[in-house]
Amino acid sequence: MDYTAFKALLKAHNTSAYRVAQATGISPTTLADWKSGRSTPKADKLARIADHFGISLDEMLGRESPLRTASVPIVGEIRAGQPIITEETLLGYEQASVSAAEAEEHFFLRIRGDSMRNIGMVEGALVLFRKQQYAEEGAVVACLVGGDSATVKRFHREGRRIFLLPENEAYSPIELSTVDFETGEARILGVAREIKIYL
Repeated sequence: MDYTAFKALLKAHNTSAYRVAQATGISPTTLADWKSGRSTPKADKLARIADHFGISLDEMLGRESPLRTASVPIVGEIRAGQPIITEETLLGYEQASVSAAEAEEHFFLRIRGDSMRNIGMVEGALVLFRKQQYAEEGAVVACLVGGDSATVKRFHREGRRIFLLPENEAYSPIELSTVDFETGEARILGVAREIKIYL
């Protein structure tokens, strides 16, 4: 596998070589040497990278295509700023780096606003979300707030307090509690997987 294919994986999963190095325990120097052409990671490290992306080593080495795509519905717009009412109106379909079987577990939302611009979620961007009602610490989520308005933010929990954090210094966090989620006043719709930007 060459570094160009690895870069395509990074882009498809909206991550960086540094984050992959942290998650897999591989030295960033190893990946830097790979990028410069000085060396290629050994099979055990490639296997760790493949496992991190949820693909087989065969896919990682290009024996199978690692970038499967399927059509996923664009179900509406969501504000990266203050929450707004959002109608789940089908706006069309977009190709995503998921298998056909996984497509029904995903949806796209179009970003309005700039509170998440530091991670590339700019005005007009399409963000792929996996449908789920829970989130790991630090995940970027689409979240209903106040029962019927939605926003996209980074999820952070401190005890029974939940914070929806912006990625733009001009905005303040939204503070909620676990009670809000228990009563349905707040609900996670999905976790971000991929960003598509059209300039």
